[in-house]
Amino acid sequence: MSESTEPGAPDDGPPEEPYLAAAAADRWDVLRYEEEPEPVHRVVPAGAGSEVVTTYRRRARSRRRLVLALVPVAAVGLPAAGWLLGGTLGIAVGALLAAVTAAIIVRRHVAEDDDGMTDVPEVVDASADAATARAYGLENEATIADAEAYLDAKPDAEPDRSPEDALEAAQGR
Repeated sequence: MSESTEPGAPDDGPPEEPYLAAAAADRWDVLRYEEEPEPVHRVVPAGAGSEVVTTYRRRARSRRRLVLALVPVAAVGLPAAGWLLGGTLGIAVGALLAAVTAAIIVRRHVAEDDDGMTDVPEVVDASADAATARAYGLENEATIADAEAYLDAKPDAEPDRSPEDALEAAQGR
C-alpha cells in the first residue's frame, strides 16, 4: 500500500479480510455497471458479485414500487386539485392529466423487467484471476493492487480461509 500525506487519506491498515482472501486465492468477480458514455468494470472478492447484484436489484425494485405508489396519488390528487382550482372543467382537466401521468409511470416502470434495470450491475466474470480481471480495464484496479501489495509485504498476513468464508465472516459483522 502506498503511504499518503494528504489529510483525510485512508489509513495504511490492511484491506478488509474478504479482499485479502481474494488476493491470496487470486480470485475476483468482475462487475459491469452500465454508465455513460461506456460501461465501467469493478472487482469484488470472488463470491461477492452475486451479493452485490442482489442488493442492487432489491434497491431498484424498491424504487419502482415507490414510483408506482404515485399512481393512486396522481389519480386522486390531480382531479381534486383541478376541482378546487376550476370546478367541473378543472376536474376534467385534472382527470386527463392523471390518466396521462399514470400511463407514463406504468409504461416506464411496470413494463420494465429485471433485465431492463440499467442501474443493476452484471457479473461478467466470476472467480477470475487478477490478470484476467485487469484485462477489463477496471475502475477500482487499486483494490487488487492494494491487497496484493499488502500480502507481498506481509506474507504471514495471508488469511487462513477461502474468499467465500472470509466474505461470510465479514457480512456477519
